[in-house]
Parts: sequence; structure tokens; C-alpha cells
Amino acid sequence: MARRTVIAYFCLVLLTLFVFASCGRDLDEPPGGKITVVTTTYPLTFLAGRIGGDRVTVVQLVKPGVEAHDFEPAPSDIRTIANADVFFYNHPAFEGWALAAASASGSGPGGSSQASAIQTVILETEGEDHGGQEINDADFDPHVWLNPLLAQKQAGRIIAALITADPDGSTEYVRNGDGLEAELRGLDELIAAQLTDCALDTVVVSHLAFGHMAERYGFNQVGLAGLSPEFESGPSHIANVIRRIDELGIRHVLQEPIASNRLAETVAAETGTDILVLHPLAVRTVDEAKAGEDYFSIMKSNADTLKTALQCG
Repeated sequence: MARRTVIAYFCLVLLTLFVFASCGRDLDEPPGGKITVVTTTYPLTFLAGRIGGDRVTVVQLVKPGVEAHDFEPAPSDIRTIANADVFFYNHPAFEGWALAAASASGSGPGGSSQASAIQTVILETEGEDHGGQEINDADFDPHVWLNPLLAQKQAGRIIAALITADPDGSTEYVRNGDGLEAELRGLDELIAAQLTDCALDTVVVSHLAFGHMAERYGFNQVGLAGLSPEFESGPSHIANVIRRIDELGIRHVLQEPIASNRLAETVAAETGTDILVLHPLAVRTVDEAKAGEDYFSIMKSNADTLKTALQCG
């Protein structure tokens, strides 16, 4: 995740507050009485849309094809948050800009403010293991949605927030949430069934985004890069990864579809391994969005990839 300077945040706040001085939230209320939900990334968009149904309009800030770790909010994004009823983001370790954006919009981390009635909801899931990785608090893995049971915990918080914003829709939100929970549990069972009787217990991934998935389904991840794909590892680390590939008999390098594949191609060429796609799901590619690929279809593809890479039954 790119680090933002204090000066950049300060300038962003000043600029957006200047814009808001002449803009009223009432001018942008959604038609048809729907509540407006703003999300940062695709998993939150998917969950909010499935739970909210026809009662919500969901706007995602990080668009398809944009590397989520590199995203920087524009003043128009701050105004989008200001015009929302609920703003969902995952974790400060992932969307480091979200708190500043919420403050600039008139919302705050505690929920609402005098300036607006925006709920700002952090959907972090704390206290989880990280798939055998030694990760300190500063490097907390925010990709919790890659474990369907943790995605269900996030869904529960989304249900509560939507009920707070729209009490009249509580029955629908709970009903939709119940259906989603059943599907997420079914997905968990499907993945667990595929990842049994495996010859390997370790995969090589483009960056360490898969710790929660690894912990749930009993495998280890070795990253070409760390939790943020933009920070490439040095030659000694890559040499160590190549050595482990040879020692463990690994036949595949797992590359995410949006980040640079330069390291993966280098390691694959050096080791004679094949490259497969393993999706961190923070955002979809443009083609995936156009084709209607969703959380469930991409997670099932991830399970197929892991079954191949781990050489399972």
C-alpha cells in the first residue's frame, strides 16, 4: 500500500471542504427512496449489494482494473462519500486513505457527525491467524474475504449498519443475509472438499494476500512480494523462493490478474514452473466485470487453481 504523507492528506481535506462549502447533500439524494452505500473495494460491494437488494444503491470507489493498493481518492470520491448514507471500508492496513477521506466528507470513524448522517463502518476482522506467516500488527492481512466464513462476519456487520440506516428494511436485510450465509457456508464446504488429499502443503504466490485462506484450508504461502504487491523483494529473497520451489517440488507460481507479473515470469522461467491465476479479489478486472464474474465464481476458480497447485486428490 502506497504511503500517504500528512501534507497530502491535509491538502486533500482542505480542497474537499472548499468544494463542499457550496454543495448540499440533498441535491444528490438517490431516486426511489433507496439508501446510498459507498464501498472501497469489490468484496464489500458484492456483500452490500446482495444484502441490500433493491433497497440500496452501491457505489464502489476503486474501479475494476485499478490496483487497490495504489488507489488515491480524488475530490470527487470525497464528495461521493459525503453524499452517502453508509460508507464501508475494510481495514486501515488496506485503505490507508479511508479515515482521512471520511473526515473530509464530514463523517468520522465513530459513525456520524453534525455535518452529515453518514455511517462510516470499518469491516475489519481481528484476532485471526495468517496462514503460518509471522506477521506483526503493522502488517495485518486485510484480505479477510478470501475465507468465506470471515466474509460472513463482514456480512453481519453490513446487515447491522444497513438496519441502522434503514430500519424499515430490516426484514429484507436479514432475509437476504440469511441466504448469503447459506451460500458462503456452501462455498466453504466446496473449497475444503477440493483441497483434501494434497501432495503439497505450500504454494508460491505473487504477494502475501492469501493468509486467511491458507489458515482456513491448511496450506502455506510463500510470497514473491509481501502484503503489498508494489514492494518487490530483493534478489536474495527471490533466490530463496527458487530454492524452496526446487526443494518442495512445486510446479506452479500463482499470479494475481492485475498486479505486475514480472517477478512471476522470472521465477517461472528459472524453475520451469507454470503460472496460474490466483485472485485476491480486492477488485475485478475490467473483463471480469463486463462478463458478470462475481465473488462466488472467482472464489471457485481460486479453489480450482489451488487444487492444481497443491496437487490435490
